[in-house]
Order: sequence, then structure tokens, then C-alpha cells
Amino acid sequence: MWTHLRLAADLIIAEAWKEVIEDQGVPCQVWPLDLGLRGVVFTTYQVVVPNDRVHVAGLIVQHAG
Repeated sequence: MWTHLRLAADLIIAEAWKEVIEDQGVPCQVWPLDLGLRGVVFTTYQVVVPNDRVHVAGLIVQHAG
């Protein structure tokens, strides 16, 4: 199951966070808050990680930005 890690203002920022997190070996996905807007660049996205990797992903985000 996937758990919310953080919000991103748009798809570009969400994909950047996804890259940072995945580069450290943690699986990551980005989902729009409004699923009807999937693929729309300028809408809010959430960055999600597996439940068992939330702590590690949080440390990655904390050190990256």
C-alpha cells in the first residue's frame, strides 16, 4: 500500500521529487489530488511511497531540500 509523503505544486516538481527518492532506491509514484486531472501538468500532485519506506523517504526529502 502507498502512503502520502508530500505535496507538489505541479507535475514537474512531483517528478523531480520522484527522481530524487528513486535514485536512493525507494520506490515512488506521483498521483494528482484530483484523479480526473491525471496527466495535467499544472495541478497539485502528491508524492507517495510504500508504507514500509516512509521513514527512509522522509529522511531523503529532509536531506535533499
